Amino acid sequence: MLDLNTIPIIDNHCHPFLLQQRMDAQTFRGYFSEATHPSFAQKHVSHSIYYLWFLRQAAAFYGCKPLEDEIIAARSRFDTADLVHRLFADAYIEALVLDSAYPPPTTCYAPEQIASQGGVRVATLLRLEILMQDLIQAHTDFDEVVARYSETVRHARKLGYSGLKSIVAYRTGLEVAEWSKDEAVAAFTEARAQATRHGELRLMHKPLLDYLLHQAFEQAAEQELPVQFHTGYGDGDTDMRLGNPLHLRAIFERGDYQRMPIVLLHESYPYVQLGAYLAAIYPNVYFDLSYTIPFVEKLEMLTFTRQALSIAPASKLTYSSDGINVPEMLWVGAKRVRTILAQVLQEMIDADELDTSQAQHLARLILHDNAAQLYFKI
Repeated sequence: MLDLNTIPIIDNHCHPFLLQQRMDAQTFRGYFSEATHPSFAQKHVSHSIYYLWFLRQAAAFYGCKPLEDEIIAARSRFDTADLVHRLFADAYIEALVLDSAYPPPTTCYAPEQIASQGGVRVATLLRLEILMQDLIQAHTDFDEVVARYSETVRHARKLGYSGLKSIVAYRTGLEVAEWSKDEAVAAFTEARAQATRHGELRLMHKPLLDYLLHQAFEQAAEQELPVQFHTGYGDGDTDMRLGNPLHLRAIFERGDYQRMPIVLLHESYPYVQLGAYLAAIYPNVYFDLSYTIPFVEKLEMLTFTRQALSIAPASKLTYSSDGINVPEMLWVGAKRVRTILAQVLQEMIDADELDTSQAQHLARLILHDNAAQLYFKI
């Protein structure tokens, strides 16, 4: 089997982990499902193939039996900094690209802390919908919101961000349309009224959301700033019909956006072939392969990896875990991708599609070099 253990990993998309790492088995288990109903953690997650596999990997690392209680007890013997350092060293993780807007920052370790604990470089993303919501709640004038929003995105790099992130797929779908200012102002008025009534805002007002996204895209193109889009698989509040990356075609076709790298997250699962196709034909589109979330088992991961590599150039593929809440997710994703990618590339060597040196080169692009260029300009 091809050995990829000497290649350092850059995790192209992940989230911070929680300050509170002392937890019971049900809480820990619940993090390994995108389902939010408590019955899943109580009754179902422990019967999923992914979670059963994960328990064996964790047990091997901690030197205990693959039982939740033993794993919880073993991890509790470490302080968080030591745990993170050991996990990241074991998985040879070099750098992380963090969406630090979720979970709520007050509940999580800050990016600087994670960098120090793990001995890794950290790049951060500006989550656009959170910025929109904060500004809409804080200001009554539409023009002031747009001006402050555009100014923040314009200076994203100076503010320390290495890219932007949009979860519009969760809200109104990936078909980001163009709206007039008058239509956006009317939607702004509705959003402000909602925020006043409820004391908070979840922005679901399509004309306003789309209008502000286009403002960000203009700034991102000028800066050649990467924009990550959630695509495909997600929480129960995602309408999967609207998460198909083909809905983004109008954005891909815009000539003035061609300098904006676009990263389609979560291998657009289950729209894998469609997302890989887009990366194969649009010069600024990249395709992210995620090996923790979605929580699918090895055979399915082999399938989507084969599909992606069969369609898109490896220079357009990036690795991620989408790990969140507990550091083991980032660790196990890195361990998993080396196994899956090595097997798929070995199959291609055996089929005389690649030689060994070519396979090693493609693996390094996916695991490290593409993300290094996108976010760290290495």
